[in-house]
Amino acid sequence: TRQSALNLLSRLKKQQHVTTSGGGKQVRFYKIMMRKQLPRVPGMFDIINKYSPHMKLAPWYDHQVHGPYGPEEALIDAIQTKSFRVILASLRLFNHITDWKKLYRLAKARDCWPKVGALYDVARMFFRVRRMPAKYDTGSGQSQNILERRYETKEQIFLPIEERWNVSIPFRIGDIRKVNA
Repeated sequence: TRQSALNLLSRLKKQQHVTTSGGGKQVRFYKIMMRKQLPRVPGMFDIINKYSPHMKLAPWYDHQVHGPYGPEEALIDAIQTKSFRVILASLRLFNHITDWKKLYRLAKARDCWPKVGALYDVARMFFRVRRMPAKYDTGSGQSQNILERRYETKEQIFLPIEERWNVSIPFRIGDIRKVNA
């Protein structure tokens, strides 16, 4: 009967084998799985899409995270992907970074602080961005590339940033306008 089906669904829902969608004026769907349906913590693509209003990313892999995960971790993971589109969309994350100490520690652990600094300076040129504390605003370091291959900095306005952080910037102004508009 209908009631016994609802009782069975209720029991399976408590055991986390059922997810529900719909309800109200919509038709309610129950998805029953053999494996438990654990709640998903937002990953890198979810956070970038949340904070980037105009440029959304389609995830090409399931980025699972465990524990606290915020814009600081998402920015470092975006740089580690070495994907042009992911790094370009992650420029908007700089306005939502609140814990610069955590970002600095994570970037130093993964040896990408000059890349973070160069991207911060590029983001500051085009977007409203929270200020980086002066003690983390150290330039230079060994030469690094933001992407896998070496791209020369073509735009003249990016040359001071490249010299300061010793990082080649592969973006053009038109690319950044796509993120902004």
